[in-house]
Amino acid sequence: MKDTGIASQLNTLGGANTYRFKSFKQRADEIEINVSRRIVRDFDEPEEHGSYFAEGVKKWNELNCTKDYTDFLRRVTKYQQSLAQVLYHKDDIVCALEEYMSMEHELVVEAMLDLVTTLARDLQDEILPYYERLVRRITPLIKADAVEVVEAACNALACLFKYLAKSLVLDLRPTFNLLSPMLGGERQKANVRRFTAESMAFLIRKLRGNALQQFVEHVVHTMLECAPTRLPDFQNGLALLFFECMRNVETQLHSRASAIYTALLRELYKEELDGERLEDNAVYVLAASVTKLCLHYTRRESAQQLWEVLFVDYDVQARAVADKTTQRIQPLVILLGLLAL
Repeated sequence: MKDTGIASQLNTLGGANTYRFKSFKQRADEIEINVSRRIVRDFDEPEEHGSYFAEGVKKWNELNCTKDYTDFLRRVTKYQQSLAQVLYHKDDIVCALEEYMSMEHELVVEAMLDLVTTLARDLQDEILPYYERLVRRITPLIKADAVEVVEAACNALACLFKYLAKSLVLDLRPTFNLLSPMLGGERQKANVRRFTAESMAFLIRKLRGNALQQFVEHVVHTMLECAPTRLPDFQNGLALLFFECMRNVETQLHSRASAIYTALLRELYKEELDGERLEDNAVYVLAASVTKLCLHYTRRESAQQLWEVLFVDYDVQARAVADKTTQRIQPLVILLGLLAL
């Protein structure tokens, strides 16, 4: 799947040239993942008893004349004449998509990724048994050299998360385990960590109560189990993950930001510093990175809910120490460190 890293793009910034050249990094930086908006498709609504998968195949018939895609078409044509057929033959369709997603031809891979989104829309919850298989096939493609494939892979992940959200948020830890290598658990480019964080943030915002705290606890535990050589990159990826959960549009914080930040602080308070510097504690470094990302993104007014969490917690912890209901001063030390950022 070769890509030169340079491609001509329509010039929307003015000037005499119709096209201008962009590097891979420039094009990758322009990819924006917004799961709640990703479901708007560029093909028509299917006719009665039709399917989104069939409409997607019809679209790619006009766009893709490669031999591999033609071979794929021969395999699935008999399965996609109606929604009932798609539902009945879903095993065969998923197997075909998996096989052709592993092809080297980027045009074929891009088509397969797009068809995954159409199949997810048809199957809804019935695609859950294939979820782990598809995610394992899709995530390596986020590292592709072709920007079109990277964007299609992010789109496919986003759609799977959207349609399976109700089932996935019951326990989000298996999904995190699948994606943690892409967040820096293994060596990744910075844009891969960003795409993965943006994709998963949609699901984390849906967690409530104990489910949220258990998830954050699992994230922290996974980080602490990480190999020391991978820890800095993994911390950066996880900081991006929490930041993407907490940020909203136009320098605002999301309505779930306070709850998510509080859950992270609860895990941080469990740490026994034992005389070590705050900067040497991995969980503190993670929380400090999240705090800095949020403060740099927001304006003073919109950062208010972050400061409220810190000041309310400081007041609670200071009263507990003063009333001698606790002898642990670590939370106070931690809060002073975060407030001093």
